[in-house]
Amino acid sequence: MRRLTSGHRPLWPSILTCVLAGGLVVAAPSAYRLVVNGKATTTQAIVVNGQTYVPLAALTAAGVQAKTDATTLTLTLPGNAAGGSNGVAAVSGCVNQPLFNGVWRFRVLSVTPVATTFVNRPGWEITAELRNGSSQALALGDTGFLSSNLSLAFSDAVTLPFGDWSPNRAQWDHNKTIPPGAAYTVKGQFEVTPETAGKTPTKVLYLRAGNVRSGLPWSVPDPAFRVDLGCRK
Repeated sequence: MRRLTSGHRPLWPSILTCVLAGGLVVAAPSAYRLVVNGKATTTQAIVVNGQTYVPLAALTAAGVQAKTDATTLTLTLPGNAAGGSNGVAAVSGCVNQPLFNGVWRFRVLSVTPVATTFVNRPGWEITAELRNGSSQALALGDTGFLSSNLSLAFSDAVTLPFGDWSPNRAQWDHNKTIPPGAAYTVKGQFEVTPETAGKTPTKVLYLRAGNVRSGLPWSVPDPAFRVDLGCRK
């Protein structure tokens, strides 16, 4: 039998090395020890037919939002919430959860459907709490937050702009000066449009305008707020 060579070196050791290396790749483990954000968990990631599966609890521990609806499991990655908010580095949270951007504390108490809004059309009404978390008297409008920056977002990326204050109720006055530490409850309404008729909002977006006031103790690069209506604290 003729010996396979490459120049003056036999090829058998090289072929054997490739076979062994290939065997190591194919022989993948059936489970992995799972570490999330540097912390070991008590669960494992399993391998089935070459696919690795991670427990849902591990994903939520890593900041992924999970929501089940009938036969659908919806996962939202941190910083990539649906509803027109992709790419917005906002302070995010759930209904009834106080959110703080270093200056304002914002808490959405409820978003409910209303049969008749201020213009005698169906819509949605939001009730929220605002608190001045700084050491000086401030108005929302003076810090870059205006009524035009408030909207409801839907799962198909459609947004519904803020309509007006609810009549005969606490006004969402962006020009109102709020003393340090003071809070007030506000209500506002969104008029349903043909594009949003029959749909349920998934998020409240309270984005900041371009004239964010400098010299204030903002604690995040983008002080906008994003509230997921599918969870409640």
